[in-house]
Amino acid sequence: MDEDKQVTREYTGEAKDRRILWAILALAVIFLVGIGIWQWNRRSDTTTYTGYDIIKSKQLSFSSIYGMIPIKDGVMRYARDGVEAVNAEGETMWNVAYNMANPVADAKGKYAAVGDAGGVSLYLLDGTGKVNNVTTDHPIVKVAVSANGETAVLMNGGVDNYVVIYHIDGTRASEINSVSTVNGFPLDIAISENGAKLVISYVYFEEDNIRSRLTFFNFGDVGKSYIDGLVGKAESSETAFPDNLYADVEFLTNDRIAVFGDKSLLLYEMEEIQSIKPVEITYTGNVRRFATSGKYIGLLTEQQEGGHISYAVLLYDTAGKQVERRALDSYYGGFRIEGNDIILYNDISLYIYRVKGNDKYKGGISKAIAYVYAIDGRNHFAIISDNQYNKLKLLTGGTAK
Repeated sequence: MDEDKQVTREYTGEAKDRRILWAILALAVIFLVGIGIWQWNRRSDTTTYTGYDIIKSKQLSFSSIYGMIPIKDGVMRYARDGVEAVNAEGETMWNVAYNMANPVADAKGKYAAVGDAGGVSLYLLDGTGKVNNVTTDHPIVKVAVSANGETAVLMNGGVDNYVVIYHIDGTRASEINSVSTVNGFPLDIAISENGAKLVISYVYFEEDNIRSRLTFFNFGDVGKSYIDGLVGKAESSETAFPDNLYADVEFLTNDRIAVFGDKSLLLYEMEEIQSIKPVEITYTGNVRRFATSGKYIGLLTEQQEGGHISYAVLLYDTAGKQVERRALDSYYGGFRIEGNDIILYNDISLYIYRVKGNDKYKGGISKAIAYVYAIDGRNHFAIISDNQYNKLKLLTGGTAK
C-alpha cells in the first residue's frame, strides 16, 4: 500500500512538472511573438512613405455635402437631403433621408444628431439606423452629442435663448433658459462624454468692448445642490481674458474642457464643478484651424512678418504643456489628429507626420480630398471627396505625386 501511494505521488509530480514546463514554453512563445509584433509596429511607425496606391474606390450617395464628422468605425456625411455613415471600407453602415435647408450636425462614438439651423427639425441617431425625429420649440442654432447619446440643442427664442438636452429616444432630460440681456448671445455649446455636464460660451458688449462669458452646468447629483445646475461662471474682466472672443468650446475628456479664443486657449478642469482658474495658453498670430483628440490639442497658426506669411502647428497635451511646434511650408485647410498622426490636407495634397517624429507622407493625391481618416493606424487611409470613397495604401516605393 505504501509503495502504491509513493508511486502515485511520484506520477502526479511528473505530470505537474510537465504542465508547468508547457506553461513556461507557451508564455515564452507569447512573449517572443509580442516582441516581434512590437518591433514590426515600431519599424512600421517610423517609415517614411514616398508613394501610394488607390486599392479601392466607390461612389457614395449625396453629391452636395454640407459636412463630415468622425463617427465610430468611420465617418458621417450629412447634406440637405440626408445623412449616412460610411465605414473604413466605404460601405454604408446606415443612412437616413430628410429635407433640411441648413443642416448642422455632431457625433460622438456611435451616436449622432442633425438639426435644421433656423428650423425646428431635429434627428437623433442611435448608430444602427434608428432615428427619433423631434420638433423643437424654437429655431435650432447648434447641436452637441455625448458618448451616451444625450444631445444638447442650442435654440434661439428671440429675447431668450434655450438649451435643451434630449435623451436618444427624444424625451427631454434638462432645459436651460438664458436671457440675452443678462448673459449675452450664445456662440457655442459642449456636452461631456457622460451627458451630465454642459458648457456655453457667450459674447456680449460692455462700453463698446467685446466681452466673453462662460457658464458651466452639472445635471448630475452634485448639480442638484445648485440653482438650475449652474456650477460655475467665468467672464471678461481686467484680469480675465479682456477683449478676447472665445467662440468655441469642447470637452477633451469627460472632465477636461478646452475653450478656444482668438488670443489664447483656456483649459478648465470640471470633475464636478468648474475649476476656479484655468490653464491659459497664449499665442501670437492667427489661429486658422484647431484639432483635438483625447490626448492632444493642435492649433494651426498663421504668422505675418514683413509681408511674409508662415504657418505652423502648435501641439499641446491636455494639461496645457507644449509637445512640439512644427513649421509648415504651406497652408492646409484640413487638419485632424488621429492617435500619434497629425493629418493635414488640401484639395489634392496630403501631409501626415508623427508627433515628435518624422514625416509619414507628404505629396499630392490624384483624387479630390474633402476628408481623410486613418483605417489601420499605419499606412491605410480613407480619402473622401463629396461623392467618392477611395482607400489609400501608402508605399515605400515610388515618389509622391
